[in-house]
Amino acid sequence: MNGPGYHVSTATLDGAPAFDHWHAEVQAHVTPIDIRVPDRAAFRGELRKQHIGDVQFSVISAASQQGVHDASGRHGASPRFDLVYMRSGGITLRQNGREATLGAGEALLFSHLDNFSFVTSAFSEAYLVALPSAWVERWLPDPYACTIRPLVGTSPWGAAIDGLLHSVAHAVEEGRPLPAHLIADQLGGCLALMCDGLAGEETTHRRRLLHQIRRTLSSRFADPDLTPAAIAAQHGISVRYLHSLFAATGSSAGRELRMIRLARVRAMLEDSGCRNLTVSEIAYACGFNDPGYLARCFAQEFGRPPTSFRNG
Repeated sequence: MNGPGYHVSTATLDGAPAFDHWHAEVQAHVTPIDIRVPDRAAFRGELRKQHIGDVQFSVISAASQQGVHDASGRHGASPRFDLVYMRSGGITLRQNGREATLGAGEALLFSHLDNFSFVTSAFSEAYLVALPSAWVERWLPDPYACTIRPLVGTSPWGAAIDGLLHSVAHAVEEGRPLPAHLIADQLGGCLALMCDGLAGEETTHRRRLLHQIRRTLSSRFADPDLTPAAIAAQHGISVRYLHSLFAATGSSAGRELRMIRLARVRAMLEDSGCRNLTVSEIAYACGFNDPGYLARCFAQEFGRPPTSFRNG
């Protein structure tokens, strides 16, 4: 069966303390997030949450909110994705340079370990389903392919998806027990139906994006400040997504950048026109801040240090 439920409401509180209570409870029981509202004194909200197997299902109704989630400094947090479904009202959510607006009957998947922000309408009712990354990957081969994209909408499975989510929400609101793992599997199938067909479209996008990033590595390798964070920022993606792109190829952005730099160092060592340059000067010219680090990497890759390679 599902785990114990949780309920918070501002109905018994008046004025600013109602919002302060809401803010603290959301941060403690849903996600660390900074929330602002147009009118603290008039704010009203209610949240019911239930653990259902591996997932956490929340029913939220609230006046207009603006939220900002800062994922920095949360490297120890459990990786997860969140699915938001609008029962009424609307929400605009932004993450990694993307933006999507949802109305009633639409859903959206986003990463909980990346920064995001949102704005809701004057009043909205929503379901928020917290999904551990390992659990999501059982149902979606590439979860990032489905993030920040309106889901359900005109899907032929819309009625079935709506029916399942509404039934689960009503059980949570009424505090009724649910067969946890059975319902969790139903939610997984529901998520797969929402994202049906998106992975193929994203595969082409990922290949194109990976090609563009590799061009950036090749053109900017001499920049010692070219870090994964700088690369991700240039291409409007998160560092986590950057790593996932390269991990799918069995490599990493850092390794590919290092190999490009090492290949350039080797070419300069072999170039008679560069004989007047010291190994340290070549290191700096190829983006290495530390000639000693270059020597270790070069020896590991080519079997001997740069000076010996040049003399040989």
